[in-house]
Amino acid sequence: MSHAEITDRIVANVNGEIILLSDIRKQTLLLKNLKETGDAKIPDSALTEEAILRKMIDEKIMAHYAKENNVTIKESEIDKAIERIKVENGFTGDVLTKLLEQDGMSMEQYREKLRDQMLIRRISGIEVGPVTISDEEVKNFYRKNKRIFTEQGKVRASHIVLLLPEDASAEKVSEVERKINSIMKEIRGGADFAEMARKYSQDGSSVNGGDLGWFSKGKMLPDFERVAFSMEKGEVSSPIRTRFGYHIIKVVDREEPKATLFKDVAEGIRRKISADASVLKRREWLERLRAQAYVEILY
Repeated sequence: MSHAEITDRIVANVNGEIILLSDIRKQTLLLKNLKETGDAKIPDSALTEEAILRKMIDEKIMAHYAKENNVTIKESEIDKAIERIKVENGFTGDVLTKLLEQDGMSMEQYREKLRDQMLIRRISGIEVGPVTISDEEVKNFYRKNKRIFTEQGKVRASHIVLLLPEDASAEKVSEVERKINSIMKEIRGGADFAEMARKYSQDGSSVNGGDLGWFSKGKMLPDFERVAFSMEKGEVSSPIRTRFGYHIIKVVDREEPKATLFKDVAEGIRRKISADASVLKRREWLERLRAQAYVEILY
């Protein structure tokens, strides 16, 4: 047995067309390179040889169905596709040929690969086609998913913080508590909050009078956030402790949650429902093709 026979073998027969182990490994390497360079977002689950084999089988099934139904791709269409690829990537013909050779592929093999990809897109468009979504479907989706179309409430707050490690000694805790309560007393006595923050606060916001800017839920520490969102505009909290230390919070302004108007999201909803319906329709079509195809897996 030769070395080539040991390192390469048939792993699948799809309607009489074979898939080699080397085909899978070339595709795996290509996808991993695309992921590493950031040119494509590919989940790790799609990079296993088993997942790539399933995808290659599906592609051969669809391309075979297209050919059976006399769907064709002209050589001029492939020429145009290659020209687009060269222009978009700044390649000359020689550069593209060398890159293909590095991947173990000839230009003729690449053209056949493009032909199959174009056949799949064309037959998918014919079989799946556009999905028409009614106005009532769009309205129902909006009504059932109002939470998605509601802008989160926001708070603009300032704070004064005295830093205190979580493992501080009881003596240190008492010292900081006395100091924060003294500051609180001055504020209740009419001291300006911003001036007190500039004077006493121990984080970077002190130079801005403790101003933390606007924030929505999920942006701050849970305990800090819970208090801030429970307060009214202009209200000042009692001292609270978080893992950073003791805070006094002042809510400078707030915006309540508000629903986005239906007219502003209707077209986006229509596109989403249509896309979801197309995915489902394509999946059902592909399942029918799989059932009709001859597939022998030898992996």
